[in-house]
Amino acid sequence: MNTLHCGVLILVTLLSVALSGQTTARMATQWTDAGWQALRAGQAEEAARDFDEALRVDARSPLAMLGAGVSAHLRGKTDDARQDLVGALRLQPSLTAASILLGEILYRQADLQGAIAVYEQALVTAPSDPHLTSKLEAWRREAVVHDSFSQRIASHFTIMFEGPPDSSLASRVADMLENAYWRIGGALGAYPRDVVPVILYSKEQFRDVTQSPGWAGGLYDGRIRVPVGGKIDEKDLDRVLSHELTHAIVYGLAPRGVPQWLNEGLAVLFERGTASIDRAPLNDAPMIPLPRLERSFQGLSSADARVAYVESALATQKVMDLGGPTTVYNLLTNIGNGMTFDTAFERAALISYAEFLKIWAD
Repeated sequence: MNTLHCGVLILVTLLSVALSGQTTARMATQWTDAGWQALRAGQAEEAARDFDEALRVDARSPLAMLGAGVSAHLRGKTDDARQDLVGALRLQPSLTAASILLGEILYRQADLQGAIAVYEQALVTAPSDPHLTSKLEAWRREAVVHDSFSQRIASHFTIMFEGPPDSSLASRVADMLENAYWRIGGALGAYPRDVVPVILYSKEQFRDVTQSPGWAGGLYDGRIRVPVGGKIDEKDLDRVLSHELTHAIVYGLAPRGVPQWLNEGLAVLFERGTASIDRAPLNDAPMIPLPRLERSFQGLSSADARVAYVESALATQKVMDLGGPTTVYNLLTNIGNGMTFDTAFERAALISYAEFLKIWAD
């Protein structure tokens, strides 16, 4: 074989390798683009399949790995999401979107220091990002507040609080939570997936850390947060703890996609136990269309919030009347499995959500 022929073969081989690389990159990009289009259309399952194909073709694509993390997060697969986001940042540390979501996931899992570390690292490449800077400031304030807190371990809860480790208040809270755990979990047929962090604040600390509206008596954001400063009415405290624990159980079944009226309605029903729903707020203000209560109540006035909570409880009770607590369990499970709310509702309640809204309006 002469040297000219040998050189041509080498050139053809190198060209084939280059073209193969270009084809592989193009295929990975096409799958990645399809995944992001599916996410924009609200199709998390389809997006996950597209990103899997992209990563099968090119396992080192940071955008495909970010997309896989986002789609896993939307489907409630938190551990998978965290792993994909860490992988994306390992490949491209400047991928701010991955840092933002990873920090939020860690924060939701009560890993405050981990969330702070992720955002601090992200600021190296995005020093003026407003989301990073504002969140990091709030999380650092929260960390300072928690530094002086004691901790009590209960069977299903970790309770943080100001004061000595043998605080009688922490002991009473632990007992209330354990009773609510079995009562509400037994009624819904589900329990929190993990040990639930609980933080007891003074009223000032609660407002400063959570930035909640004045009418809020507690908050669940991966942790149960409750203000307990001043004189404590134990019935009120038990009610608030039961309310926020219900949110934790709902989150375990369906981390995303639950309309706020259903989430809050369940919390109101289970906080009251066997007591009837107090309809008095409905005498002072008009009803709010139920679709408007599918989003957060955070921006509502005190008067509107009272109406929203009563209305949510009545609407949720109406759902339960269709088939009992099993209907709600199936509805939440369907949402957790990635169904849209309309599809999940029809499969669980055996009528469409549109039909339910008509019944509700009547």
